[in-house]
Order: sequence, then structure tokens, then C-alpha cells
Amino acid sequence: MKSVGETHNKLLAERAYMATELIYLHGPPAAGKFTIAKELAEVFSSKIFHNHLSIDVAKSIFDFGTDEFWDLSDDIRLRTIEAAFSNKVPSLVITSCYDHPIDLPFYEEIEVLAKKYGGTVRPFFLSCSTEELESRVANPTRAEMGKLVSISGLRDNLRDWNCIPVPRGNCITLVTEGKTPAQCAEIIKNELALVS
Repeated sequence: MKSVGETHNKLLAERAYMATELIYLHGPPAAGKFTIAKELAEVFSSKIFHNHLSIDVAKSIFDFGTDEFWDLSDDIRLRTIEAAFSNKVPSLVITSCYDHPIDLPFYEEIEVLAKKYGGTVRPFFLSCSTEELESRVANPTRAEMGKLVSISGLRDNLRDWNCIPVPRGNCITLVTEGKTPAQCAEIIKNELALVS
């Protein structure tokens, strides 16, 4: 009998010429988005487009947080996502600190692209306690990537951003606290197989 992962991988291979499956990992800073994305890349041979790729480019031109900064960052993200859909990349994992309702129009643009090219968007909200986020935020690997590393900065973001699950019926919340990245990836893999 085939495992859930083997079944899903077979379905992805069969659909590779037809559509892109975009796995949308979102949640607050330090929820584990990039770490879990790397695990999923191993499981599905997915490509990863994490949110700091566009942020790093935009920061090289504009001051962080300005309208020009966000316009460029969003443009890079959408053009990259469209390239994946239009070229039938079988599986793409993207990460985001989705802030509702400010980021909803951007998410809707992703859905428009998915529909245009026959792809799918599978949203997963990664959640854990504030205490756990605070214990993770100073991890040295975050500093290496230029991510937020201070507890005070995290608290500011949690106060200012409304990091909730994207309001879609197919959005699945995954509590990452107490689980390894591999365990989280396994849960996501199983959920994806159920809807494939």
C-alpha cells in the first residue's frame, strides 16, 4: 500500500504539465515558516520563495516600510509567482507574515494568477504562543537572513500586525509549538494529499 506522501508525489508528477500547487505558509515572525518551507522542499522537491528575498531587493533601493519599498517588494513577489504558474512549476512554497486586512488584496491577486493558469493555492497558518515566538526570535539563523531578532521588535509587530489565518475556507491552522519542522511538514503533506 502506498503512503500518503507517495500518493501525493505521484499526483504532483502527473499534474506537473498542467498546474502549479502553491503552498502559502503564513503566520507571525518566528512561527517557523521558512524552516518548514525547507522541509516541504525536501518532501515535494518544491521551489521556495520566502518573503525576505523580495524584502532584501527592495531594501537595497528604498527605506524599509515606505510605500515605494512595499510596492517594489509586492511587484517582485507577484511577478515571481506568475512566472511559477505560467511555467507550470509543480510545487512552490511561499512564506508571508500575512496582516489582515491589509494583505488581503495581495492574496487575492495570487488567487487571480492561480485561476488564470489553472493552479491552486493551499493556505496554511502557522501559529504558536507569544512565549514560544519570543524564545525563537533570537535564533542565530534569523540574524544570518536579516530577519527580526529582537523581542521588543517582535512585540511591536504582534501589536501592530493582525497576523491571523487568511479568510478562506480551505485555510488550515497548524500549531507549530511542540512539533519539529519535519513533523509540521508531515502534517501539511497529509493535508495536501487529502485534497489532491
